[in-house]
This record gives sequence, structure tokens and C-alpha cells, in this order.
Amino acid sequence: TAALLLGTIGSPTSAFTISSRRRIDAGSSGSRTALDAEHSRGDFVSSLGSVLLSTVALPSASHADEETTTTARSIVSCATDADDCISTANIKAKDLYSPPWTFEVSPDEAFARIKGVLKSDDNIVVTELDEEQRYIRSYAKRITADGDELEFLVKGDDKVVLFKSFAKKNGSPSDFGANRKRLETIRTRAGVFNV
Repeated sequence: TAALLLGTIGSPTSAFTISSRRRIDAGSSGSRTALDAEHSRGDFVSSLGSVLLSTVALPSASHADEETTTTARSIVSCATDADDCISTANIKAKDLYSPPWTFEVSPDEAFARIKGVLKSDDNIVVTELDEEQRYIRSYAKRITADGDELEFLVKGDDKVVLFKSFAKKNGSPSDFGANRKRLETIRTRAGVFNV
């Protein structure tokens, strides 16, 4: 704190005090008046108060900023030329769009239901799980060499589930609607989602 105070004395907030001293010292009478000395002391006390306030308030504010810098999860749309992709974000492309699922249970219950269905399926492997933001990413095996990615995001405030299911490698053989069918199976097996 002492180093901070010493470093701040040379800061722009104390420039007025220093310039006031120079003006007083360079004055025609050569002596400091009581008014000038009081003004200089007032500036110093004000600067000191600002320094103390910033050392108390700013560290907690910067700590709060660190806690809130978590990137919010989202579901992105499919590329318009994607053959095997379904997403709630593709509202302008009918063949790539599926409406979000709605639910009446708690957001945590909705998330637990999706997670349970995915983990109970031998052809699906959960690859990423974010309990705090209720986001889950998984990999679904296909008969062909390539597989599909599935993403789910439970939005508690809106009581909806956003999702995306797509071929992991674009240009793979057509899935003949398997992504859409898989999503419908997950929705019905969870037992709490409506369209």
C-alpha cells in the first residue's frame, strides 16, 4: 500500500498540487499565502482519499469481473450447404430446422433427463458436460465410419432446450434422416419435452 501511495503521488491527480506549488514559489511576492497553502493541502487530501478508495474498491470490482467472464454457451446454426444437420438455430432453412423443445419441469430436471437418455444409449458417448450452464455435447456412432455430434443447451429462463445434431465430417454419406430421428427418440425417451 505504501508503494501504491508513493506511486500515486506522482500521478495526474497530484499534478495540480505540484503546479500550485510552482506557481506559489514563482509568485511576485515570493511568499505563500495561507489560502494557497490550504488549497494545496485540500488537493493532497483529495488525492489521498482517491487512492485509498481505489485500493479498497477496485480489487473487489476486478475480482467480480473475473468471476463473470465465463463465456455463455450457445447453439450455432448449421451451414446452409450441410446435408446431415438439424439445429434449432436454423430458423430460415426449413430442411435444417427443428423447433426447440419446451418443458414444464425444473431446468435441472430437464438437463438430467437429457443426460440420462444419452448415457443410457450404447451408441452415444458424452464428450463434454457443463453442469453450470446445462450444456452437453456427445458423439453418436454411425454404421459408416463417421459419426454425428449432438449438442444440447437447456435454457432455464425460457424453459426451452436448444440443440444441434450434425455429421462430424461434412460430405459423409447421407444419414437418410437419422439425425432428426435420433433427436425425436431422445425427446420422447426423456418424457418431459414438448415441441
